[in-house]
Amino acid sequence: MAEAVAIVGIVASIASLIDLSSKVVSRLRDFTSKSSDVPESFRSLWIRLPLMTATLQRVQSQAEAGRLPNDVTKALKAVVDDTFKQVSTVQICLSKVLPPDGASKLERALKALKSLAKEDKVQQALEKIHKNNDLLVLHQTTRHVDTGDRILEGLSKLSVAPPASSKSFGVCLGRAPQVAADAFIGRNKELQQMRDWLSPKIQPDRQPIISIVGMGGMGKTPLSLAYIRNCADDYSSIFWVNAKDESSLRQSIADLSAVVFPESASPAA
Repeated sequence: MAEAVAIVGIVASIASLIDLSSKVVSRLRDFTSKSSDVPESFRSLWIRLPLMTATLQRVQSQAEAGRLPNDVTKALKAVVDDTFKQVSTVQICLSKVLPPDGASKLERALKALKSLAKEDKVQQALEKIHKNNDLLVLHQTTRHVDTGDRILEGLSKLSVAPPASSKSFGVCLGRAPQVAADAFIGRNKELQQMRDWLSPKIQPDRQPIISIVGMGGMGKTPLSLAYIRNCADDYSSIFWVNAKDESSLRQSIADLSAVVFPESASPAA
């Protein structure tokens, strides 16, 4: 019963936050279309809120399907409720300075918006919104890692004999997105940091794991592929696993198994 109440609670909270966010985005979009001099903090909010909505919709689907533990549901609801509070603060402040549709005096409103962006209350609200969004994204990322661990644990229990000797499979990108090498420029600092953390030459007795976390479109996939191209010689085998969702992850693990253990793959019908 308690779990059902928690699920209803987080679903309702997410629905309210998505509705409020859409109103704020609509207001900012309308004002931004009239002026290119909108403060960066509000322009960033206008961009990030729709991305946060997409993350919230995934969490909502997971909650409705009963795939979230009760303690996680409660923790996520607290994050959602706090985000709603912060977005409400921003909306109230915006409503005082932004003119309604068709109103004049745009220049005066723009000055008021710039002044508003410097207020401590608004800055704190914007910072909390961004931090809460990062928590939601991190939860979604670690969920895929946890799912992968469960699948690998299940595979380890299968009665499949390991290869008699080590074998190199080279670079197997499988269904990885196609990103041209010349489309990736710079980010040498990030590549070197990844190499410092991941290179088996530095820690030959273990293979560290990292997560590249960020909003969609920030270049996580091109960065990963660039690391593979630059550091392929450090590894005997590299596999690309699609962890977009549980279904994709299971399919990738099945594809990987067919490559590593071809003799155990089912013959084509």
